[in-house]
Amino acid sequence: MTEEEPTDKEAQELPPFVKTWRQFYRLLIGWLVFLILIFYAFTKYFE
Repeated sequence: MTEEEPTDKEAQELPPFVKTWRQFYRLLIGWLVFLILIFYAFTKYFE
């Protein structure tokens, strides 16, 4: 599987800090995992 450069239309839809949709979704999933862990730690601390 190769990552191709996005077309002009696709590049306009992406946020400026990512270059491909795959990179965007990896960032998004990483952010969600981070939030889940933070909220879990917060819940355990104040339990």
